[in-house]
Amino acid sequence: MKMVSRGNPALFALLAALSVLAGCSSIGPGRMLTDRTDYNASFTESWKRQILMNIVKIRYAEPIFFMEVGDIVAGYTVESGGNAGFSRSFYDGPTQITTNNNPVLGNFGRLEFGLSARYTDRPTITYKPMTGTPFRRGVMSALPVRNVMAGLDTGMSAQFLFNLGIRSVNGLRNASLTATGTASAHEGFRRAVEILALLQTENALRVRVEPGQGGAEGRLYLVLGGRKPSQEVAALVSELRTILDLDPAVHEYEVTGEPEVQNRRQIAIQAFSLMQIMAAVAARADIPVEDIATQRALPAAADAPGAAVMNPVTVKSGMAKPFDAFAAIHYRGHWFWVDDHDLSTKRVFSFLMLAFTLMEEKGISLPPQLTIPVQ
Repeated sequence: MKMVSRGNPALFALLAALSVLAGCSSIGPGRMLTDRTDYNASFTESWKRQILMNIVKIRYAEPIFFMEVGDIVAGYTVESGGNAGFSRSFYDGPTQITTNNNPVLGNFGRLEFGLSARYTDRPTITYKPMTGTPFRRGVMSALPVRNVMAGLDTGMSAQFLFNLGIRSVNGLRNASLTATGTASAHEGFRRAVEILALLQTENALRVRVEPGQGGAEGRLYLVLGGRKPSQEVAALVSELRTILDLDPAVHEYEVTGEPEVQNRRQIAIQAFSLMQIMAAVAARADIPVEDIATQRALPAAADAPGAAVMNPVTVKSGMAKPFDAFAAIHYRGHWFWVDDHDLSTKRVFSFLMLAFTLMEEKGISLPPQLTIPVQ
């Protein structure tokens, strides 16, 4: 009797699957392409909403609160496996291939195979309330003048920085919020900021840092005009010197954060805190009329700080969820949002997010220690 041998389709399929599983590459590099940008977008969006929430809460006379994101650890696990086996009884003999012969078992008494796979996505995100010293330093303390001037030197608009972030220059006051209402900006402050912006446009304004000794911070100088300014620049510098009562014999002046200058070769600059800047934005929020009428929320301020860089109403409100918003939150039964076409307010929000990084680090706050199992 002639023995007939045939190929086994199931066995071939099993071997092919096992070869594919064995050749699978790591998912890490591929996940990095999407995870990095996705986490970046989510982190930015959460910061925008958190800032907007606190701005609205200021109008409702509620305490502001920030939640920091400590660590983001994305862990993935991919497991795959396969098995195959066959058994044959000692008493099983060769069988002829007939029309009724089992195409799977063929010449085998028993054939078994299996495939398994598992994918696990287990990100770990830690949150840390901003309280105590971090809150005082990051929200209630004035912006470090040194860092504000560094922003000026890197090309940020002088008019934007000073109108929004600076409280006074050589005693000339910016508009500010007080317990009884608003205090208008001094005309000298407004004109001084205009001149600084014009000098910046003419590339006649720069910041010079004198290296310190023994680890101490170096002195900071504001250079006006340069040694050979044009006639137009010289006129602007002369007007600025008159407004700020500066010594005309020099062209650079030491910048200090002290409330008063010691001599005419210094410029005393005091900055707002982040809380004060957010209050200025909150003063322009469109709060529902009924909430103001029932004294659930504070009324709007007529002349809040930053008038030169923000529109009268920067945060809108309504009952329906906005369709096209830069940032939106649902609070007290209403939607509050910043229009995505409002560039002025979007710049302010971006500045507020940047301002958190401009705050000086007085000490190092260690993040929570995480133990990530090796998988």
